[in-house]
Amino acid sequence: MMKNITDADEAGIDVSAPVVSRHSVTVTASADTVWRILTDIDAWTTWLPEILYARVETAGQLAPGSVFRWSAAGMDIESTIVQVRPQERLVWRGYGDGPDGVLGVHVWALTPAGDGVEVSTEESFAGPPVDADPALFQEGLDATLASWLERLKRTAEAATVS
Repeated sequence: MMKNITDADEAGIDVSAPVVSRHSVTVTASADTVWRILTDIDAWTTWLPEILYARVETAGQLAPGSVFRWSAAGMDIESTIVQVRPQERLVWRGYGDGPDGVLGVHVWALTPAGDGVEVSTEESFAGPPVDADPALFQEGLDATLASWLERLKRTAEAATVS
């Protein structure tokens, strides 16, 4: 059973998972700009070079139940959107390499901060591959989330200048 990070109305990571990572950065750009970049999943490969492909498979705007497929860290991933609060919060969960692979739950949160927005991200990993080597997955997830935040910051701030 997935445990939420906050109350029952708030989708969250599995805080009891063997691997949990949390990072944040302040971005000098509007929440609208950050949100547009973050939720344009089909364009992730333009600012996240380690993602080989990313595509939304469900027609229409992102909403709970929307499915997207992507590839990262050598895994083919199918994710499902769990929660969408535009310009505030995006949550998805999915399996890397199928149901016997890595179950990731990912939360992005945007909070107004001075001239921009504080972007926080947290993710939990569980599943047999994670159980076999949690330290390796922890190191990889920490590095990945920190890198993604820095790239999101750079991309959003460049979009604000241009």
